[in-house]
Amino acid sequence: MREDVEFQVEDGTTLRGYFHSGGDVPRPCIVLAHGFSGVKEQIDHYAAAFAAAGFSSLVYDHRGFGGSDGAPRLEVNPYQQIEDWRDALSFAESLPAVDADAGFGVWGSSYAGGLAAVIGANDSRVRCVVSQIPNVSGHRNSREMFSRPQLRLIQDRLREDRQARRLGKEPVMIPVFSTDPEELCALPPVVHSRFIELSSVGAPEWENQVTLRSVGHMIEFEPAGWFPYLAPKPWLMIVGRSDTTTFPEIQLEAFAMAREPKHVVMHAGGHFQTYVAHFEETSKAATDWFLRHLVANQRRDSR
Repeated sequence: MREDVEFQVEDGTTLRGYFHSGGDVPRPCIVLAHGFSGVKEQIDHYAAAFAAAGFSSLVYDHRGFGGSDGAPRLEVNPYQQIEDWRDALSFAESLPAVDADAGFGVWGSSYAGGLAAVIGANDSRVRCVVSQIPNVSGHRNSREMFSRPQLRLIQDRLREDRQARRLGKEPVMIPVFSTDPEELCALPPVVHSRFIELSSVGAPEWENQVTLRSVGHMIEFEPAGWFPYLAPKPWLMIVGRSDTTTFPEIQLEAFAMAREPKHVVMHAGGHFQTYVAHFEETSKAATDWFLRHLVANQRRDSR
């Protein structure tokens, strides 16, 4: 059963999402978060799959996105998102349908895939982590995504934006995807207009823009620095072999930094194909990982 939920984080901002109860008794809980510019509807099918396997699950919109409050709108701030995610864990702890003593699983995709690993490395309530097609290194990733002239342009515009925001002006916005090869966007290369149209199917609150500062955070943030500290928590990384957004060779090199227990599942498609064409494969891999490790922890703790 799915219900709409809302909760406040530490600074009073209200975040909104969906809670899947998973059954009529308290269950171990998976807390999910969407990627760079996404909204909860684009990953709710994963939350539903986990609930169908007997877990409870909570999926929500990051602040400033979708149904959640927060300003500036459409700003991806990884440091704030980490804190909000940990408050989402606290909210889940308070729900009668959640077996908080069993610990939590966290599942993040794309940009949130890196955040999930950071939270897993630092929050003692997290017992098991799945990072799907994760951003693992902003510096390395950006050199693959953007040309040197584009990176210089981004840095110049970021300096101007910081000065303007300091003086009270509105943040500069940038498209997430573009059909124009001459237009700077957050996630190149160019896409067909149909791709942008399909991105909002079933997710009417999704918008094809973010603040320019979001791109600055994306370039700078280095989740791989936390990877050596994930162990002994079991970590699954799901990788797209043809991913040109969060590149597999970068992901796998960073994955090697982590200690056991860990595992990689690789599908044949690209980044955005993960959510649809490879959903059955990727959701099953994540579900099996949580069943193997989170439920096993619950059984050991109950002895």
